Amino acid sequence: MAPTTDWQRVSPLAIVFFFFRSLPHLINLWPVVIGGFAAGESARGYMLVYGVPAVALFLLAGATLQYLFFRFRLEPERIQLQTGMLHRKRLTLDFERVQEAEITHPFYFRPLGLVSLGLESAGSTQQEVDIPGIKVGTAESLRQHILERAKSAAGDSPDEPLAESQMEPVGYELHLPPAEVARYGLMHNGLLFLAPIAAPLGQYLGPAMEHWVEWIQGLPLMRAWEATETLGTVWVFITVGLVSILLGIVVLFAVSAALALIYYWDYRLVRIGDRFQARSGLGTQRTRGFRLHKLQKVTIKQGMLARLLRRYTLSISKAGAFARGNAHDKQRFIIPVLTEAGLGRMRAECSLPDANWTRVHPLYVLGTTIGLGTLLLLLGGVSLLLSPLGTGSAVGLSLLAYPLVALMAWRHWQQLGYFLEPDWLALRQGFIGHKEQWLPTGKIQKLKLSEPPFLRWLGLAHLTVWSTDGPLLVAYLPRSVATRLRDQLMARIVSYQKAWF
Repeated sequence: MAPTTDWQRVSPLAIVFFFFRSLPHLINLWPVVIGGFAAGESARGYMLVYGVPAVALFLLAGATLQYLFFRFRLEPERIQLQTGMLHRKRLTLDFERVQEAEITHPFYFRPLGLVSLGLESAGSTQQEVDIPGIKVGTAESLRQHILERAKSAAGDSPDEPLAESQMEPVGYELHLPPAEVARYGLMHNGLLFLAPIAAPLGQYLGPAMEHWVEWIQGLPLMRAWEATETLGTVWVFITVGLVSILLGIVVLFAVSAALALIYYWDYRLVRIGDRFQARSGLGTQRTRGFRLHKLQKVTIKQGMLARLLRRYTLSISKAGAFARGNAHDKQRFIIPVLTEAGLGRMRAECSLPDANWTRVHPLYVLGTTIGLGTLLLLLGGVSLLLSPLGTGSAVGLSLLAYPLVALMAWRHWQQLGYFLEPDWLALRQGFIGHKEQWLPTGKIQKLKLSEPPFLRWLGLAHLTVWSTDGPLLVAYLPRSVATRLRDQLMARIVSYQKAWF
């Protein structure tokens, strides 16, 4: 696609793209939804009859206006986007700053041969440029033009998707079957956090359970059991409650597994040379890639369920997408599920050494117990004093916070460790599962050695290390050890001569 000074439109089907992009903002309406359900039958009726269509029409109108006022223009050295109706906005992205060019195939674009082109630039916390609803050929030529300009300006090509006709042999390849992808949904079930939000709706559970109990008691088998006085109404009520909770958990995990299948369906990862590329998606196919020398951080996670399944998740942060260290998983290069053998292979691909973890000082347990235990003591004590229990009972129960926190802190201390070698600094932490974070020592951006008063008196210090993906805290180190680690890291940063991004 040749550069032009004319502003260009995208396909009208881009309205669908803008509509779906607006849907996540509906989460801001959750107080209204919960309030409507709690206000009574009449309010719920109005909300369903009038509220839902009104919100849909509002989103559709907003998506239409976004399309009507969306323009893009390709210049020899940059691309410009013009958006906004009342508040006009013009975004300019120089090609030399482009870090990744990604072509996405949404399911609603695919029948008409349309795609969405996304461009990420160095120093951004999200994808800066999205051009939806353009022809595949147009997107390919536009991407090729941008990458050629970026290569000539920076002396290195961004993380362009690998061509199928790539001449270099495939050095590594990974394909995840549906069963493995479903495990990712079980391992990372964020839907469980919806339970506290849904708590105000619990007032409707009681009447529903009463109806369920009446129905169960009406069954012939239940009437026979009650006749023998082996099963009472209370036990039926408890049984129905437990079964309802169990079914609710099963539904949440099933939905989470289904969402994982939609996003990571047919996940394929390949490495050709120093370039990795992953492609996945059931309806919308997404392609992400990065060059190995742009790696800024490697995170390996194994939560409680992942430990039961003997699986791991590996994510890679790269240069250019984590200016404030608050990026979401969608902005990272993620390998959702790895077996023990697969993790070993990826460790080798990323040149991660075998770690000999060093624990921090045991006073970590005492410091955590005093700090967190006192906080829980105060919160629990106030709650118990307001309860019918006497003062002595309230104080006694509150003091139980210290041994409970001490046990948790001891377990955390067992899992907590750091590792340093010339090329890597790593931190491991966890409770039942664990998380490892690996930083290339030469790409560390900032170091801080802190000695709070109570630590200084004990001869201890904290070492905080900043990368492009946020801070990493190595706490409760002997002062001499913390100073030595700081000096070693500073020397490595100064002597680092490899490509940074």
